[in-house]
Amino acid sequence: MATISIGMPVYNGERFLAPALDAVLAQTYGDFELLIGDNGSTDDTEVICRDYAARDARIRYHRHPQNIGAAANYNDLFARATAPYFRWNNADDLVDPTLHEKCLAALKRHPDAVLAAGTTVLINEDGATLRFYNDDLHITDRRPSDRYRRFLRQVGLTNVLYGLMRRENLVNTELMGDGSLPSADTILMADLLFQGTFVMLDEPLFYRRMHDDSNSADRDDQDWQEHFWSAGRRDLNRPEWRRMFAYRRAIARRALPVREKLSAYRTLLRLVWSYRSDLGREVVNPSY
Repeated sequence: MATISIGMPVYNGERFLAPALDAVLAQTYGDFELLIGDNGSTDDTEVICRDYAARDARIRYHRHPQNIGAAANYNDLFARATAPYFRWNNADDLVDPTLHEKCLAALKRHPDAVLAAGTTVLINEDGATLRFYNDDLHITDRRPSDRYRRFLRQVGLTNVLYGLMRRENLVNTELMGDGSLPSADTILMADLLFQGTFVMLDEPLFYRRMHDDSNSADRDDQDWQEHFWSAGRRDLNRPEWRRMFAYRRAIARRALPVREKLSAYRTLLRLVWSYRSDLGREVVNPSY
């Protein structure tokens, strides 16, 4: 059994797929399996994946007969993984060759950590640097409620989702949900912090490609978000209400001391209050 499993979801990714695969295969820590979940692509994604899989036995390629949505594809990749450590790797992003080596070492140094990641560089379609992004999610507070509060205050882009995580912690979450929550990645990261800390390494290890077809391109386009997360099978009306209830489920699911659970609920209530205008508009207009 490999030490690390990498789940690579892809849908019509021929444009950036080969560089993403090359970056994973160039890792200095090579004891990994690379699981590719092809979401029914209609371009040359399948040809590229099968060619790489034929050349490297660490690659396992699975093709869904149709698009099942990003959430289900992410979750399916985790279900197929066998290693004690796991990370997702989008088919358009790049990673430093030392990501596995350095993040694994960090997790072994910090047994209380559930996730280790480096800093992020945002790149364009051609791979040129747009800017360095300060994730600011080195969260090592002792109390789970403090980690939860700090995360909600500091999170922006959830780049840490592509760091290295412990499988034993991920399995105790809702992962990416059922496709009805466009902020499932943020909910997952908040949920993980109830179980342990985040260790951020002060060096760029993740290169996030920003382009017109990425999920980050237009988070306000409801039709696009529904297509991306659930292939149009789920209604994403009232996204802020859905997000707040998902945060509540994460708290309720945790076996925390009463004081900690109450503190987490108070943090959530403050978040609800800060979004009261958006939540009110969603009551009047569900598709807002």
